[in-house]
Amino acid sequence: MTCHYCRVDCQRFGKHRNGLQRFRCNSCGKTFTEPHARDTRAEWFLGNEKGLLALKLICEGSSVRSASRITGLHHRTILQILDAAGERCDNLMAKHIHDVPVTDVQCDEIWGFVFKKRASRHGGEKDFAYIGDAWTFVAIERHTKLVLAYELGKRTVASASRFMRKLAEATSPEQKYQLTTDGLAAYNYAVAEELDERVDYAQLIKIYDQAPPEEARRYSPAHLAEAIPTPVYGDPDEKRICTSHVERQNLTMRMCMRRLTRLTNGFSKKWSGLKSALALHFAYYNFCRPHQTLKGATPAMAAGIAVRPYSLGEFLSDAGGLLREAA
Repeated sequence: MTCHYCRVDCQRFGKHRNGLQRFRCNSCGKTFTEPHARDTRAEWFLGNEKGLLALKLICEGSSVRSASRITGLHHRTILQILDAAGERCDNLMAKHIHDVPVTDVQCDEIWGFVFKKRASRHGGEKDFAYIGDAWTFVAIERHTKLVLAYELGKRTVASASRFMRKLAEATSPEQKYQLTTDGLAAYNYAVAEELDERVDYAQLIKIYDQAPPEEARRYSPAHLAEAIPTPVYGDPDEKRICTSHVERQNLTMRMCMRRLTRLTNGFSKKWSGLKSALALHFAYYNFCRPHQTLKGATPAMAAGIAVRPYSLGEFLSDAGGLLREAA
């Protein structure tokens, strides 16, 4: 074993708690463990009854600690399972949701935070990108309720551009559709850059009353005074300039994701944890959970991507003919 810093040979220094050989550098005193294969325990739990039960509980709004008490798994094990499931869900969503014909897409952002709120940051943390506000951009098809794309980031042009790039890959380039967003200025550049003439683009500009008293502002949203439909370019239908459906999806996220529930201590402590939870939530919502307004069908079924509702285990194993060709 060679020291990563001093580039000198290390001496043996006992065993790690997992049985692997440890080494120590005589120059700088740093300790290292011999190279080893990635722990596959989390992947094993993805096909295990307890592991799947823990993921289902998290999908239905339970916290990691409550899932731990119910399943008997350690909370750190559940977090490892969540990371493995989130990575797999993200890949499967990108694989199956692409070139989808759509007619009416709505986009919005939902606020959350990681580790601590922005006002509580101090010192060098202010420049750390993964602490504080965490905005989730969501795009939903109005008729099928399919979540086409999502992006975790800040309310910046860079995050909006990545989000619109994902939306462009998810939707069919052969069919023009109407796109409605809120009044976030970053959308103007992102939509023009990534979607260009593929959409009829409009914004719903919302005007709120003056800020309410501190107590009301903290526990309830500001009162909406007026919503102004504003065509941006193309030929959008003013009667369809609406963001109600994607805002209803925001409520579903707050109800089904403990990390986004307000005034609790269930918030994400790491950016990667929130990203994994989002991937799991949207995969479960699209492919596994029947939608009430679709008469027992899932959004993926309504969009022609899947043939039936799939269990979480089936989706994670990519079984059951999920591809549209099978439908």
